[in-house]
Amino acid sequence: MSTNYVVLFFMLLLTGIGFEANAQTITGNVSDSSGPLGGATVVEQGTTNGTQTDFDGNFSITVANANATLVISYIGYNAQTIGLNGDTDITVTLTENAETLDEVVVLGYGQTQNKRLVTTAVATVKAAQIRELPISQAEAALQGTIPGVVVQQNSGSPGSPQTVRVRGIGTLNNSNPLYIVDGIQVPNLGFLNPNDIVSQTVLKDAASTAIYGSRGGNGVVLVETLKGSKRTMKPQITIRTSYGIQSLANKPDLMNRDQYVQYYNEGVAAAGTPAAGFRGAFTDAERALLPDTDWYDVLFDDVPVENYYGSIVGGTEKIAYSVSGGYFGQEGILGGEGKAEFKRRNIRGSLQADITDRISFSGSVQYQNQDRFVIPQNTGGAGVGISSFINALPAVYQPFDEDGNFANPFLNNGVPTANGVPLNSLGAVQNPLFSIAAINNQIIQDATNFNVSLDYNLLDDLTLRGWYGSFYNAIFNRTFTPLIQQPTQEYDTSTGVSYSEVKSTAENRQWGGTAKYSFDELSGTNHNLSALVGYELVKTNFFGGDLINDTGAFFTNDFDRVNFALSDNITDATVTPGVTIQRFLESFFGKVDYNFKEKYLLSAVLRRDKSSSFGLDNRVGWFPAVSAGWVLSEEEFLSNSGAIDLLKLRAGWGISGNDQSLGPFDYLAQLTTQAGYAGQPGIAQISLANPALGWEELTQFNVGLDINAFNNKLGITIDYYIKETSDILLAATTPLTSGLNPASENTGTIENKGFEILLTYRENYDSGFGWNVGANLGFNDNEVTSLGETSFINSAQIQPQFNDFASRSSVGNAVASFYGFVVEGRDANGNLIFADLDGSGNNQLVPDSGDKAIIGNPNPDATVGFNLGLNYKGFDLSAFMSGTIGNDILDATIRYDALGTNRPASYITEPGAPRNVVVSTAGNGENLISDFHIKDGTYLKLKNVTLGYSLPDSVVETIGMKGLRLFVSGQNLFVLTEYPGIDPEIGQNNVNSSLNIGIDQGFFPQPRQILLGASINF
Repeated sequence: MSTNYVVLFFMLLLTGIGFEANAQTITGNVSDSSGPLGGATVVEQGTTNGTQTDFDGNFSITVANANATLVISYIGYNAQTIGLNGDTDITVTLTENAETLDEVVVLGYGQTQNKRLVTTAVATVKAAQIRELPISQAEAALQGTIPGVVVQQNSGSPGSPQTVRVRGIGTLNNSNPLYIVDGIQVPNLGFLNPNDIVSQTVLKDAASTAIYGSRGGNGVVLVETLKGSKRTMKPQITIRTSYGIQSLANKPDLMNRDQYVQYYNEGVAAAGTPAAGFRGAFTDAERALLPDTDWYDVLFDDVPVENYYGSIVGGTEKIAYSVSGGYFGQEGILGGEGKAEFKRRNIRGSLQADITDRISFSGSVQYQNQDRFVIPQNTGGAGVGISSFINALPAVYQPFDEDGNFANPFLNNGVPTANGVPLNSLGAVQNPLFSIAAINNQIIQDATNFNVSLDYNLLDDLTLRGWYGSFYNAIFNRTFTPLIQQPTQEYDTSTGVSYSEVKSTAENRQWGGTAKYSFDELSGTNHNLSALVGYELVKTNFFGGDLINDTGAFFTNDFDRVNFALSDNITDATVTPGVTIQRFLESFFGKVDYNFKEKYLLSAVLRRDKSSSFGLDNRVGWFPAVSAGWVLSEEEFLSNSGAIDLLKLRAGWGISGNDQSLGPFDYLAQLTTQAGYAGQPGIAQISLANPALGWEELTQFNVGLDINAFNNKLGITIDYYIKETSDILLAATTPLTSGLNPASENTGTIENKGFEILLTYRENYDSGFGWNVGANLGFNDNEVTSLGETSFINSAQIQPQFNDFASRSSVGNAVASFYGFVVEGRDANGNLIFADLDGSGNNQLVPDSGDKAIIGNPNPDATVGFNLGLNYKGFDLSAFMSGTIGNDILDATIRYDALGTNRPASYITEPGAPRNVVVSTAGNGENLISDFHIKDGTYLKLKNVTLGYSLPDSVVETIGMKGLRLFVSGQNLFVLTEYPGIDPEIGQNNVNSSLNIGIDQGFFPQPRQILLGASINF
């Protein structure tokens, strides 16, 4: 017996020696189609020996021998089994088998967390989704992809900015979310090339945004950009390119020549005597001679759009790098080259390096040049409302006269004619071709984004991090009204020639540091605890430069060449001084994350902000938040479920803030140097001070449910929230007898309540066929609950059509609700009859101000998004739709203030049109803002369809490539809507008019695009 034990002992010893002798360390990287996969599991098959990948997807594991087998897995992805066969460094790309909640998400300040453990309302759009949408602006990738996030392009004009709202309008002031790119605050994402984006994460509830304190009240958008990987690899080269043609997708149904002549003649007959200066009815012979001009065909062209992008990423065991650059060019379908045009050029680089085993460096720098030409839009103002002119100018007017001059529909000393037929002189409407020729507006931006950080693992459980970042944007705006002289058409701009320039700069600089401690000693007890504390200083400088304007003549008429040196008399120039604005924000913050067995989850945040924007009495704000989660699928009663892979209940509460709703010195009394004393200039106070001015605070409660089922093929996310904004900054009620402008005070309250749901499903088959479908729906109810001593706030004054405010924010109604009269019907003569809402007994054809009411809501009741994907043996097809439900649009595209202008074709093809006033000065009620002009803005638009084909590896390798995908794509192919206008997708009037929303005064529509493109990998 003893001999057997001795033999067994030596056999075991030799086995152990053999294992040690053959043990092998394996390194590698795990990624998916979008980039590295942090948190993937790597296990030696048949053992319990395993590890996980870090955030860059890297791992290291010691296995029994060089021929061991590794199993790499990640929830929601197909596991891979890799036989090493002597390899010591491997690269693995996992393919998704379902949309899943179990992924690493970015939470800010360098924090990442497996989404299984996230207790807040967070949603991410990954690079693969972004690349399916050939977009020019990064914010557009959020449209229809994340419930609760409303993205509206202010117009289809090339380079037009986006309006982004996270869970409704939270304030009557600045409701824009906070944008963070690689940890650095930026004003928007317009400077980014979408191809450089790895992910966009939206923090929606206060429990997730409170870490950003006063800056996170309107939501936070975190953007991670392209980086290399720390592993030995050859440089990977990617080239993406596309070229396409844009065209007008839709035209409103306006009267053509015959319809207008019929309508005009009926108007003359009804009026008896036309208005002074207007002609009588057209004869049949005259009608036959008149042109039938389709002004949309005249003004809109098919124009190109092109995009070129290239990147190189690589790395070693200690260094990772990336370099990328691109060019995007888009002409406008209205105006075209040199009038409505957008060009963006960018170059970017990043570097990560391990200085020592415990110290690492990370940095990136980007430069972008933007060149944008803009024409006025969505305005009815005389002389500049180009889009409204297209709607207003009847088809019987011609674009050019017989000499090639712009035909003038408004002649003071003559009568416009077309083919010898006399027409009426339309004083309020201009030939849009002349308007485009006379307007030149160029905006050149040079943006630089730079950030560096240093991480020091002081202890195994303690990491210190410091960073510095800056965003610098220089804007150069120049405008020019050239000399145009066409005497026969009375066009002479000689008295209006002018050239102006203004330069402004905006800079944001940040310094900060964090310390993160992970209590790894608790890991054996099933308790997991980590804590983060940090400090940050943000300094923002804005310098609005001097505006220089020269109203004299110039020696050139070429906008590309004109400058002040070519002025015939520079003494004509005037200078308007600019302004300098400076803000500071100093912050301390901390966060604790705890979980027990990854089953019971808890997170808490506290931030202290001190802002220079407020009075000395109230500069400091405290922003707490707490959230918790329960992973029910880890409980015994569900742990063996064959259907449920993840079931998590979460809830959160928190307070975040907003310090961007006022000027930097609004807490101070304002002075003017333009006061006069007995004819002498002097200084006088014009407004009151308010040293108690403080934060707008947003308190939000959120409860959510996350479900993964059927082997992670089905994903469901549901959220319900209540968000209340208090202490909104409004103008105080100041007695008129004071002679002073009101000070700002914290007095208003707005509530948003909503429900969000996200559904995804994916199937893959052994045949190689796979499909996926996704849908999201976000409901939001917005209500003003208090305005303090203020009864209401009017906004969106529309001139000259109505010369009245279109919107009103008042208690009990949504922000910027449409406000006007209510139409009860029409009298026997076709005049609009307005409801006598105040019971005053007034003439209902001429209502008074007491008869006004809320008549519509530009804010959608819900937003929707749908996506579909199919793939089979190299072919892929994707489609994406988005839309809104329940929002209204104020249709202000018709010039009711001007006689003789065009009307919708429905006025003559359908019964019930208002009384014909085409040549009558007696109004019919159309010139008043009423629900007659309110239209249903609900729509569903096919935003993108893409068909692609990836050549087989065996083919592309023979031509020296790693991958080649060709695709054809279409954008804005069709829209389902009852709105009669050119495009129901209407955002803000401009970036500075947050309460001027949902109003169509004739704006630049989004074009239909057909693109051909390729993606090449080397």
